Amino acid sequence: MLPKLLATPRGRALDRFLVRWTGGSLTIRVFARAYGFRPGPALILETTGRRSGRTHAVALPYFELDGKVLIVGSRGGAPHDPAWALNLRTTPEARTIVKRRPRDVQARFTEGDERSRYWEQLKARIPNYREYERRTTREIPVIALEPR
Repeated sequence: MLPKLLATPRGRALDRFLVRWTGGSLTIRVFARAYGFRPGPALILETTGRRSGRTHAVALPYFELDGKVLIVGSRGGAPHDPAWALNLRTTPEARTIVKRRPRDVQARFTEGDERSRYWEQLKARIPNYREYERRTTREIPVIALEPR
């Protein structure tokens, strides 16, 4: 029942509310429990729509490695990047909210050795990323969110 609710617009809104106020995501908890890994923290990412120019908000898991905040545009191994990642490619200036604390950030798509190093560490933490990588021919983006 809960997984079905979380896939609806109301469920996503509820999840964003919880992430905004608690830093925890029901969606991430359900997913982690189903796939046998420990859920981590979540943030709200607000991007500017590449076509509409409107603000869009999404709840995402984030990772802290080497003092950097990282997010992953896996989209479950789909053939295309998620809309929020496409928005960041067009307008890298964004805002995050973690436990009610807003922060203006600059998104930077990691590349080369830096991306490879982070990607290997993230796959070790979240085994599903290995499966997502097998499902797609695109390079799954690992994005650093740097303060501005």
